[in-house]
Amino acid sequence: MTDKVIVGSRKSKLAMAQTKLVIASLRKLFPTTQFEIKNVITEGDRNQQASLAKIGGKGVFVKEIEEELKNGTIDFAVHSLKDVMPVLPDELMLGAFPKRVSPFDCLVSRQKITSLDELPHGSRIGTNSLRRQGQLLNLRPDLKIIPIRGNIDTRLKKIDTENLTGVILAEAGLERLNIDLSDYHKLSLKDSIIPAVGQGCLAIECRKADEKVLKMLSQINDSESTKCIQIEREFMRELGGSCNFPIGGHAYSQDHQIVFDGLIASPNGEHLIKEVAVPANKLGVGKMVADQLLAKDNFGIIEGD
Repeated sequence: MTDKVIVGSRKSKLAMAQTKLVIASLRKLFPTTQFEIKNVITEGDRNQQASLAKIGGKGVFVKEIEEELKNGTIDFAVHSLKDVMPVLPDELMLGAFPKRVSPFDCLVSRQKITSLDELPHGSRIGTNSLRRQGQLLNLRPDLKIIPIRGNIDTRLKKIDTENLTGVILAEAGLERLNIDLSDYHKLSLKDSIIPAVGQGCLAIECRKADEKVLKMLSQINDSESTKCIQIEREFMRELGGSCNFPIGGHAYSQDHQIVFDGLIASPNGEHLIKEVAVPANKLGVGKMVADQLLAKDNFGIIEGD
């Protein structure tokens, strides 16, 4: 008898592409297992107009999916890790992190721009991310940040409909959807903007008690990505991270050691504090960097409960 596994996913193009990538990897290892996708509509999908900060932060893309997991109607779910809250429901866990792709942001524009310095004064830049907004305005206070939401195609169209100089997008989404940018110019912001915690990485969420699924997922877990992600998520947990204030965190391997960059910024870009930990291999480095940033936060960037 063929085993059947139900996989939860949002219906967006990107979510479905990511879920199918995970299933394709598992099918190679478990050819007799049948994988079925169950689409789940989340609050983030239903409400495309309000900012994420106003409707609940990161959790708006995962809460309903987590309910399906808790109810046993799906066996695991595939998320963009940056959408996953720092603390999960007690009975759930992240069972695997497939190998991470680019964690960086990019500026997509109709104009050929080779650095942020080349943006015309007062350029209108589309993004709904306070993290991106705070870092951009710190570098270029003259920019006009225009809040935009929607899938990648929708945001690209808004370059024309909203008279934008460009939009900020995650390179990972463009890569996974193989978006045709032949009519646009792309500027990597690798050296300008610290990514969101978990950006470029997928997270597979499942029930802690489901040993069969956990054993299956362990086969596609990438150990290096996992080490880096654990540092980033510890950092975010310590800061109480959500979409309500700008937080950037990126751990990566360099010269046989892990480096961790952490950042907090005010949404208007006036205040920005960075810390770098090298090497970041030791236990508790995410918490250490978060504590260092909080100690330097004399501006009320991170508000207490």
